[in-house]
Amino acid sequence: VTALREDLAKYVAEFVGTFVLVFTVGCCMHAGSAVWNATAIACVFMVMIYSTGYVSGGNLNPAVSFALVLTGNLTWSEMLKYWCAQVTAGASASGLVWALFGKPLALAPVGLYLGQHALAAEVIYTFMLCFVVLNC
Repeated sequence: VTALREDLAKYVAEFVGTFVLVFTVGCCMHAGSAVWNATAIACVFMVMIYSTGYVSGGNLNPAVSFALVLTGNLTWSEMLKYWCAQVTAGASASGLVWALFGKPLALAPVGLYLGQHALAAEVIYTFMLCFVVLNC
């Protein structure tokens, strides 16, 4: 029973942490300030990592979970369960943002930027995130 409770706590922590992070990003995209969006998102990210880190490792991102599998710090079966929690949380938070603001998140490059620019930024920042997690 204790092992089951600990496993469940990990997945709930990943769900809650990811949900709060995605919800914050969504709210900032709709109603935030261009000056304060990054600060709000960074603060929530830090708080969620600190609050879930001792329970689940504070992955909060499928790429981080995958990186941990590749380095032998997480099993494949655990990663799949983490992914389920993280993706479900992201979808749920996005749905709540849509319900609150009456429109979905616009996830597309803007201005002079194209899809390849967005992809390059995602790859670079995801690498940096995984690099930091793997070296902590």
